[in-house]
Amino acid sequence: MVGYEITYIIDSALPEEQIPKVIERFSEHVTKNGGQIVNIDNWGKRRLAFEIKGKHEGVYVTMRYNSTVKACTELRRVMGIDEEIIRSVIIRVN
Repeated sequence: MVGYEITYIIDSALPEEQIPKVIERFSEHVTKNGGQIVNIDNWGKRRLAFEIKGKHEGVYVTMRYNSTVKACTELRRVMGIDEEIIRSVIIRVN
């Protein structure tokens, strides 16, 4: 397994009680595909550096995990089509 870190921005227009559910959904996606969560850090609501998809604020979340390349690719695909995610970036961690 390979170590990864993903930072994603959740739409701040979601109700406050929905944010943990979104985070849990992506955590479960990693574990169901054979990965292991190392750490999840919810930074909370922050102002975006520039407007993205008409949004000026978002909830930043960083998740470190270990998984296969195939599972990481699938997570990227799922996040790309999810309307609750404004932006995401995955990096490989040694």
